[in-house]
Amino acid sequence: MKTYLAVFTLLLMSLSAQVQAWGEKGHRTVGLLAYAQLSPAAQKKVDALLKHKGFKDIGEASVWADKIREQKLPAYAHTGPWHYVNLPRDAEVFDMSRDCSRPCIVSVLQDMQLQLQDSDKDQQAEALAFVVHLVGDIHQPMHVSFADDKGGNTTKVKIKGDEVSLHYYWDGVVLRGLPRSEQLAARLMAEADNEQRRQWRAAPLKQWLAESYQLTRQVYANQSKVLDAAQLQRDQALALKRLQVAGARLAALLERQLGH
Repeated sequence: MKTYLAVFTLLLMSLSAQVQAWGEKGHRTVGLLAYAQLSPAAQKKVDALLKHKGFKDIGEASVWADKIREQKLPAYAHTGPWHYVNLPRDAEVFDMSRDCSRPCIVSVLQDMQLQLQDSDKDQQAEALAFVVHLVGDIHQPMHVSFADDKGGNTTKVKIKGDEVSLHYYWDGVVLRGLPRSEQLAARLMAEADNEQRRQWRAAPLKQWLAESYQLTRQVYANQSKVLDAAQLQRDQALALKRLQVAGARLAALLERQLGH
């Protein structure tokens, strides 16, 4: 076991450097976790698609969907709603016709899985980047959230004297101060056993949504307006668990699509 973890850590350390923000740190960690759980055949196909698109590794691919939005590239101007789905506050569960009447994270993730089977390498490589990113998003609180609050963007909280939106707190603050993505992925890989990963991987997409929505409801129910160190620690623990789960499920998805 020690030898396996040492080799895994070295593999992660050989991949690209990270910037220290949750948006990148979280997504890169999910990608690294998933890649480490793929079969050699699936890794080979992933590597070929990453190279085709010009990505150095799966970590770089994992943040591409956010980068193209930040750069305001006209060809991708329509992709903003692809990263989330918002539900009525009184809804108990996700409803496709009600909550995804325009493309949302659920429909796009399904479409991109189909696009992974395209014969066009450009289409496949772009689909891979979206899939890696969206699986991370769908496991984050606030990305399956309430429509009347725009996914936590209008609720304000204070952390260490700074006022930020609840959405930004989860996207941009929660993982600050934690190790870089390579070390974080190695740590999370070591903390979960094969049986836990098997259970996570077996869950269908509707369960992913249900989990995230219930977590979001708990966040709203328990969130104070001023967040102290104890609350941050609890939220970090929740975020880390969601990264573990997302990594396992992303690996299973990619294995199904590319591991043959």
